Amino acid sequence: MRIDRSHFSWLLFTLVATAFATLLYTANFHPHRLPFHFPLPAFLGDAPPAREARGSAPLGLIFGTLAFAIFLFASALGIRKKQRLWPIGRVRFWLKAHIWLTIFTIPLVLFHCGFHAGGRHAQWLMVLYVIVMASGFVGLALQQFMPGLMKDRLPREVVFEQIPRLREQLFDAAAELRERLRARERTASSAAHAAPVAVAEDPSVRVLAQFLDDDCLPYLAARRGDRLRLGESATAGGIFRSIKVSVAAEWRPNVEALEQWCNERRWMDVQTKFQHWLHGWLLVHVPASFALLVFTAWHAWAAWRFISP
Repeated sequence: MRIDRSHFSWLLFTLVATAFATLLYTANFHPHRLPFHFPLPAFLGDAPPAREARGSAPLGLIFGTLAFAIFLFASALGIRKKQRLWPIGRVRFWLKAHIWLTIFTIPLVLFHCGFHAGGRHAQWLMVLYVIVMASGFVGLALQQFMPGLMKDRLPREVVFEQIPRLREQLFDAAAELRERLRARERTASSAAHAAPVAVAEDPSVRVLAQFLDDDCLPYLAARRGDRLRLGESATAGGIFRSIKVSVAAEWRPNVEALEQWCNERRWMDVQTKFQHWLHGWLLVHVPASFALLVFTAWHAWAAWRFISP
């Protein structure tokens, strides 16, 4: 999702909520740093608390619980995307909430732990949290400039899920041309046997057939076309210019068709690469988010066992 003006209200909410959480944290744990007295509810206990552990203090538990609730909400985004007909808010709203509420967890987590990682379990939990947030920010950054880059680099885009089928169609079209050339070669060979003096082999057919066998068909069938000669735009342009001057005029439309098919394959390869960049961060973000949710639940259970009488 691209960040635009429609996100302003969410940005404002995050800033105000962060400022309020900062005020509560400072008034509860460092009241001497405030230039004024800020009264706190009685259920938050003494200010500052007698116990050193910030996370087990009432306000620390509130910060931690709120952060965990946001983690649960953020993990539900995948379900919401699959159930688009559910009347529980538009997907775009969920995406905005996912972005800004998870950003709001940064001060919540820091205030919950008191800016200290704590023991080994808490340290691993913090590492997971950093991985999730860092991968999320990478994905958010990619979504800001990748669509514009794709628009500039690609003459046209196709539906990403249809790319394998479209590549097969390009290969089939080139293979059909190769079969027509084989039929032409067989006809010329038969005629040559019947009248070897009167019939000469068409050099254009030989040039096109060799190009299809050596370069075009392997390129259109390759899983990684960028590793072959036709996968590089400048090299491919030179090859096709050479072929055009090597064949008769009647065959040049076929050469131009082959060039267009190879160009389309190259554009689809570029689009595939961009799509992998655009969504590759999810390979880290999604499993790390799941692990973070599990570890946070375990952390909450251990904390409850520790503070319960």
